[in-house]
Amino acid sequence: MEPDYDVTEEQKKAYEANEADFTGLEKRIRDFDETASARLAASARRFDPDAQYCYRCPCDQYEGIQSRCARDTCGHSRTSHHGFI
Repeated sequence: MEPDYDVTEEQKKAYEANEADFTGLEKRIRDFDETASARLAASARRFDPDAQYCYRCPCDQYEGIQSRCARDTCGHSRTSHHGFI
């Protein structure tokens, strides 16, 4: 049994819709991650699935735990980096 957080039916429906949207978004991000990784691997640029790096530039200083790039010149968002998910 799920805990009751004392929410209305309207609020439950809003949470359910949000859950569906976020689930879809997470799948799209995973799909993009796979595609971007495959592209870079095919070009012999990136091939280590455990490495953390930017998809948009050759920067290799992404820090996944901090969700940021340590290189000031990168300038790309955390979602632009392998290791984000």
